[in-house]
Amino acid sequence: MKKIIFSALFAMVASVSTNAQEVITNNYDSPITSADGQSVNANATEEDETFTCYGLMYYSFDGFENYGLTASIVNPNAVGFDMGPRINFKSHGNFNWDLLLNYSFGLWKQDSNQLLLTLAAGPSLRTQDQISGIDNRGNLKYDSGKFFIDAVINPRLTVKFGKIYITGGYYYWGPKFKFSKDDGATGGFNVGIGVAL
Repeated sequence: MKKIIFSALFAMVASVSTNAQEVITNNYDSPITSADGQSVNANATEEDETFTCYGLMYYSFDGFENYGLTASIVNPNAVGFDMGPRINFKSHGNFNWDLLLNYSFGLWKQDSNQLLLTLAAGPSLRTQDQISGIDNRGNLKYDSGKFFIDAVINPRLTVKFGKIYITGGYYYWGPKFKFSKDDGATGGFNVGIGVAL
């Protein structure tokens, strides 16, 4: 049931447009000519570089994988946001909903193409069955659907080619904000592909 609620929430948020509109009373549509005779767009600003990504993600950890969806606001040289569900499809596997703030450093830009270093971190809401003991036959017993809040750190490179984006990097997951291997913390890589709007 929680998976259905999280998925519905993701669909609702993804359907909301992130573009804001501003009423401009002056006419800035006419081109301005620079000293070398070339036309300059008076409306071009740094905000034009901000884009929203929707895509598919793959996460590889030591001994298991997660698969997910992502929605990200990438804002070069400023704060943005990542969110989305990820899941392990094995029995008693995790279902997480990542809610991360990010900061992207613009490394290169040409026309609508960009290369960025994105650093993301924040909480991850998790539901997962937890081992509660052993039954009379020696099998593990589980409490189903336990809720946890984990930590995530995700430095990665993001490449945007027109409307296509590819991202990938290191993904560190600290269950219940604990960062030692004894507490289940694990690092791996994630990679994703999607559309940039």
